[in-house]
Amino acid sequence: MSEPSFLVDSLRQAIAHRDKVMGMRYVDDPLPSNGPDLFSNDYLSLASDQSRRDIFLRKVQEAPPSRLFGSTGPRVMTGNTPEINALEAAFKQFFAAPSALLFSSGFNANVGFLSSVPRDDDIIIYDELIHQSCREGIRLSSRPSYRFSHNSVASLEECLFGVLQTHPQITRGTSTVFIVLESLYSMDGDFCPLTEIVELVETLVPAGHAHIFVDEAHTTGLCGPNGTGYVSHLGLNDRVHTKVHVLSKAWGFHGGVVLTSQIVKDYLVNFTKSVMFSTEIPFTDIYALEASLGVVSSARGQELRQRLHRLCQYAREKLYVSLKNIPDTILAVDKPDAMAAFSDPCLCSPVILVFAPEARKLADYLIEKGYATTAISYPAVKSSRIRISIHAGNTEEEIDSLANELLTWAVRQERVSSTTGSAGCEGVGLPYAMARAKL
Repeated sequence: MSEPSFLVDSLRQAIAHRDKVMGMRYVDDPLPSNGPDLFSNDYLSLASDQSRRDIFLRKVQEAPPSRLFGSTGPRVMTGNTPEINALEAAFKQFFAAPSALLFSSGFNANVGFLSSVPRDDDIIIYDELIHQSCREGIRLSSRPSYRFSHNSVASLEECLFGVLQTHPQITRGTSTVFIVLESLYSMDGDFCPLTEIVELVETLVPAGHAHIFVDEAHTTGLCGPNGTGYVSHLGLNDRVHTKVHVLSKAWGFHGGVVLTSQIVKDYLVNFTKSVMFSTEIPFTDIYALEASLGVVSSARGQELRQRLHRLCQYAREKLYVSLKNIPDTILAVDKPDAMAAFSDPCLCSPVILVFAPEARKLADYLIEKGYATTAISYPAVKSSRIRISIHAGNTEEEIDSLANELLTWAVRQERVSSTTGSAGCEGVGLPYAMARAKL
């Protein structure tokens, strides 16, 4: 239809504004795939793992025809099959959780829980850098919500004091305060000071009236006994009330599993719209997740985690040494030990940030070289950047090549800056040093 439309004009203006501020992304033209994968969330490289593929194909070949494709209905109807219950029982045992409930995505898991579980008089407090899915769930809940400065225990303490004064029903024992966190914040690559936060909440909030919720999207499969996650690694399973393990990253597939009490699971099944009115995942998805669980929990999974840990340390050192003489106004990376998780040698973030005022130009350059990267720009983040993700399937040579490409681009930009007298791009957010200081 070609007649004038206010809606079309409005959408076109919104697209033009987004393109000017952050850059548009068009799905009709996929990112290149000819270069090594150093930018996806496939941390353990399970998406292309041969052993996982073999397990999956064997399960598919052994399945009867009626147990191959669609589940035929929502979980509360015909979608409640022995296979989905067996997979949840396996997750419950693996994670040593009271119960497990599968969702079709981590996004749906976060939205489903946070939009439905908090009751009328409950309050939600959240870290300012939580995932958009958590923000959306909080918005849909319509409950009063308060944010605290990223990873700041002092800011959380101040926020909690204020909330307890403003909402006395918590201390009276007639409502709950939810604390919403991530284990590893992927836009900044830093771990949550979870032990300190748990201790603070247990000190300030009366027992039974706080509910700590941790999104383990970027730590599940990577740390803890057999890859059971950050909360498990810290020994806090019995003190964190709900965990969401997202299965689209280290697990190499898609979906999310909510680990919580049996009563919360029963409530979610009967009150959460994304459970009640969504068709359950197909049988092929169940077999794929069983295959992922088989690898993650095995000796092979431990080998992948150890290799990833070594490569993360190597990549941080290599990138820092290669780029340390480049001015921060062109490009910057953290020192190798800057993102260490509270001096814990068993933890290493696979997310490495490369700060660049001209992040969009850097991303375009890397795309030309075959890397599937995108720029993350202001105002989505405080300082424009690209995000490198190290994988167990990478090699030191691949990391060396990326470091060389970054150096080549940075040297070119430095020459341009010295010629034009420009130190960067205005309007792209905070400089690197200021942005890091605020984290």
